[in-house]
Amino acid sequence: MISTPWRDRLTYLAMSLVVGWHSFAMVVGPAPGNSALVQSLRPLVQPYISLFRLDTTWNFFAPVGKHTQFRYVIEDTEGKEFTFTPTEETHRSLSSYVWWREHKYLYEGVMESPDTRGDRVAALLCREHAALMPFAVTLLEIQEQDFWPEDHLLGKRPLDPEFVNVNSLGRIQCPSDSPPPPRIRPLRRPS
Repeated sequence: MISTPWRDRLTYLAMSLVVGWHSFAMVVGPAPGNSALVQSLRPLVQPYISLFRLDTTWNFFAPVGKHTQFRYVIEDTEGKEFTFTPTEETHRSLSSYVWWREHKYLYEGVMESPDTRGDRVAALLCREHAALMPFAVTLLEIQEQDFWPEDHLLGKRPLDPEFVNVNSLGRIQCPSDSPPPPRIRPLRRPS
Protein backbone atom coordinates (compact mmCIF):
# COMPACT_ATOMS: atom_id res chain seq x y z
CA MET A 1 0.00 0.00 0.00
CA ILE A 2 1.25 3.51 -0.86
CA SER A 3 1.82 5.77 2.10
CA THR A 4 -0.25 8.94 2.43
CA PRO A 5 2.50 11.48 1.54
CA TRP A 6 3.41 9.53 -1.63
CA ARG A 7 -0.25 9.11 -2.58
CA ASP A 8 -0.82 12.84 -2.13
CA ARG A 9 2.21 13.66 -4.28
CA LEU A 10 1.12 11.19 -6.96
CA THR A 11 -2.40 12.67 -6.98
CA TYR A 12 -0.97 16.19 -7.22
CA LEU A 13 1.29 15.12 -10.10
CA ALA A 14 -1.61 13.49 -11.98
CA MET A 15 -3.82 16.54 -11.52
CA SER A 16 -1.00 18.80 -12.68
CA LEU A 17 -0.53 16.72 -15.83
CA VAL A 18 -4.26 16.94 -16.63
CA VAL A 19 -4.31 20.72 -16.14
CA GLY A 20 -1.13 21.11 -18.19
CA TRP A 21 -2.48 18.95 -21.03
CA HIS A 22 -5.78 20.84 -21.09
CA SER A 23 -3.98 24.21 -21.14
CA PHE A 24 -1.74 23.00 -23.95
CA ALA A 25 -4.77 21.85 -25.98
CA MET A 26 -6.53 25.18 -25.41
CA VAL A 27 -3.53 27.06 -26.77
CA VAL A 28 -3.02 24.80 -29.81
CA GLY A 29 -6.76 24.47 -30.62
CA PRO A 30 -7.56 28.06 -31.64
CA ALA A 31 -4.09 28.81 -33.01
CA PRO A 32 -3.96 29.71 -36.72
CA GLY A 33 -3.12 26.61 -38.74
CA ASN A 34 -0.69 28.28 -41.15
CA SER A 35 2.47 27.60 -39.10
CA ALA A 36 4.46 24.37 -39.33
CA LEU A 37 4.56 24.04 -35.55
CA VAL A 38 0.77 24.23 -35.18
CA GLN A 39 0.28 21.81 -38.08
CA SER A 40 2.59 19.29 -36.40
CA LEU A 41 0.90 19.60 -32.97
CA ARG A 42 -2.71 19.68 -34.20
CA PRO A 43 -3.04 15.90 -34.85
CA LEU A 44 -1.83 15.27 -31.31
CA VAL A 45 -4.55 17.35 -29.63
CA GLN A 46 -7.35 17.09 -32.23
CA PRO A 47 -9.16 14.09 -30.63
CA TYR A 48 -9.11 15.80 -27.24
CA ILE A 49 -10.38 19.17 -28.45
CA SER A 50 -13.05 17.48 -30.58
CA LEU A 51 -14.22 15.36 -27.64
CA PHE A 52 -14.75 18.42 -25.45
CA ARG A 53 -15.88 20.60 -28.38
CA LEU A 54 -13.04 23.05 -27.91
CA ASP A 55 -12.46 23.18 -31.66
CA THR A 56 -14.38 26.28 -32.72
CA THR A 57 -13.87 29.14 -35.12
CA TRP A 58 -14.04 31.59 -32.23
CA ASN A 59 -11.30 33.88 -31.17
CA PHE A 60 -9.36 32.50 -28.19
CA PHE A 61 -10.95 34.79 -25.60
CA ALA A 62 -14.41 35.56 -26.90
CA PRO A 63 -16.57 35.22 -29.98
CA VAL A 64 -15.91 38.26 -32.11
CA GLY A 65 -18.18 39.67 -34.76
CA LYS A 66 -21.86 39.48 -35.50
CA HIS A 67 -23.72 36.41 -34.36
CA THR A 68 -26.42 34.20 -35.77
CA GLN A 69 -29.19 32.49 -33.87
CA PHE A 70 -31.41 29.56 -34.81
CA ARG A 71 -35.17 29.88 -34.31
CA TYR A 72 -38.08 27.89 -35.59
CA VAL A 73 -41.81 28.39 -35.95
CA ILE A 74 -44.25 25.52 -35.40
CA GLU A 75 -47.49 25.91 -37.31
CA ASP A 76 -50.30 23.78 -35.96
CA THR A 77 -53.19 22.25 -37.92
CA GLU A 78 -55.36 25.30 -37.18
CA GLY A 79 -52.79 27.76 -38.55
CA LYS A 80 -51.55 29.11 -35.21
CA GLU A 81 -47.83 29.79 -35.03
CA PHE A 82 -45.50 29.20 -32.07
CA THR A 83 -41.94 30.58 -32.21
CA PHE A 84 -39.12 28.84 -30.33
CA THR A 85 -35.55 29.93 -29.66
CA PRO A 86 -33.57 26.90 -28.42
CA THR A 87 -30.72 29.00 -26.99
CA GLU A 88 -33.11 30.86 -24.69
CA GLU A 89 -34.93 27.83 -23.29
CA THR A 90 -34.39 27.05 -19.63
CA HIS A 91 -33.27 23.61 -18.55
CA ARG A 92 -34.77 22.15 -15.44
CA SER A 93 -32.63 19.03 -15.42
CA LEU A 94 -29.23 17.84 -16.50
CA SER A 95 -30.73 15.49 -19.07
CA SER A 96 -32.64 18.30 -20.81
CA TYR A 97 -29.48 20.41 -20.86
CA VAL A 98 -27.47 17.54 -22.37
CA TRP A 99 -30.20 17.01 -24.97
CA TRP A 100 -30.14 20.70 -25.85
CA ARG A 101 -26.34 20.83 -25.92
CA GLU A 102 -26.15 17.95 -28.40
CA HIS A 103 -28.87 19.38 -30.63
CA LYS A 104 -27.35 22.88 -30.52
CA TYR A 105 -24.69 21.63 -32.92
CA LEU A 106 -27.42 20.12 -35.07
CA TYR A 107 -29.15 23.52 -35.26
CA GLU A 108 -25.88 25.19 -36.25
CA GLY A 109 -25.48 22.57 -38.95
CA VAL A 110 -28.95 23.38 -40.30
CA MET A 111 -27.98 27.02 -40.70
CA GLU A 112 -24.86 25.95 -42.62
CA SER A 113 -26.66 23.57 -45.02
CA PRO A 114 -30.46 23.66 -44.71
CA ASP A 115 -31.01 21.66 -47.90
CA THR A 116 -29.32 18.54 -46.55
CA ARG A 117 -30.21 18.77 -42.86
CA GLY A 118 -33.49 20.68 -42.74
CA ASP A 119 -35.83 17.71 -43.27
CA ARG A 120 -34.31 15.68 -40.43
CA VAL A 121 -34.35 18.59 -38.00
CA ALA A 122 -37.93 19.44 -38.94
CA ALA A 123 -39.01 15.84 -38.29
CA LEU A 124 -37.25 15.95 -34.91
CA LEU A 125 -38.99 19.22 -34.01
CA CYS A 126 -42.38 17.86 -35.13
CA ARG A 127 -41.95 14.89 -32.77
CA GLU A 128 -40.71 17.12 -29.95
CA HIS A 129 -43.76 19.39 -30.21
CA ALA A 130 -46.31 16.66 -30.95
CA ALA A 131 -48.65 18.07 -28.31
CA LEU A 132 -49.11 21.19 -30.47
CA MET A 133 -50.39 19.03 -33.36
CA PRO A 134 -47.79 20.49 -35.77
CA PHE A 135 -48.50 20.78 -39.45
CA ALA A 136 -45.27 22.48 -40.58
CA VAL A 137 -42.00 23.88 -39.26
CA THR A 138 -40.32 27.03 -40.56
CA LEU A 139 -36.59 27.12 -39.86
CA LEU A 140 -35.10 30.59 -39.36
CA GLU A 141 -31.61 32.03 -39.16
CA ILE A 142 -31.44 35.32 -37.27
CA GLN A 143 -28.42 37.43 -38.27
CA GLU A 144 -27.29 40.18 -35.94
CA GLN A 145 -26.75 43.61 -37.50
CA ASP A 146 -24.97 46.72 -36.24
CA PHE A 147 -25.59 47.37 -32.56
CA TRP A 148 -23.93 50.28 -30.80
CA PRO A 149 -23.29 51.12 -27.13
CA GLU A 150 -25.86 53.90 -27.42
CA ASP A 151 -28.49 51.30 -28.36
CA HIS A 152 -27.61 49.30 -25.25
CA LEU A 153 -27.93 52.42 -23.08
CA LEU A 154 -31.43 52.90 -24.51
CA GLY A 155 -32.38 49.47 -23.14
CA LYS A 156 -32.27 47.61 -26.44
CA ARG A 157 -30.67 44.21 -27.06
CA PRO A 158 -28.61 42.97 -30.05
CA LEU A 159 -31.27 40.43 -31.08
CA ASP A 160 -34.25 42.80 -30.91
CA PRO A 161 -36.22 42.78 -34.20
CA GLU A 162 -34.86 46.14 -35.36
CA PHE A 163 -31.25 44.89 -35.20
CA VAL A 164 -31.57 41.58 -37.04
CA ASN A 165 -32.16 40.16 -40.49
CA VAL A 166 -34.38 37.09 -40.62
CA ASN A 167 -33.39 34.49 -43.20
CA SER A 168 -35.95 31.74 -43.78
CA LEU A 169 -34.15 28.42 -44.27
CA GLY A 170 -37.33 26.72 -45.41
CA ARG A 171 -40.82 25.68 -44.46
CA ILE A 172 -41.07 21.93 -44.07
CA GLN A 173 -44.28 20.00 -43.63
CA CYS A 174 -44.30 17.59 -40.71
CA PRO A 175 -44.17 13.92 -41.67
CA SER A 176 -47.63 12.37 -41.71
CA ASP A 177 -46.29 8.98 -40.61
CA SER A 178 -45.50 10.20 -37.11
CA PRO A 179 -48.10 9.00 -34.64
CA PRO A 180 -50.53 11.69 -33.55
CA PRO A 181 -50.33 12.75 -29.92
CA PRO A 182 -52.89 11.19 -27.62
CA ARG A 183 -56.02 13.27 -27.37
CA ILE A 184 -57.42 14.00 -23.96
CA ARG A 185 -61.08 13.21 -23.85
CA PRO A 186 -63.25 15.49 -21.78
CA LEU A 187 -64.79 13.91 -18.75
CA ARG A 188 -68.48 13.22 -19.11
CA ARG A 189 -70.63 14.44 -16.35
CA PRO A 190 -73.00 11.96 -14.89
CA SER A 191 -76.51 12.54 -16.15
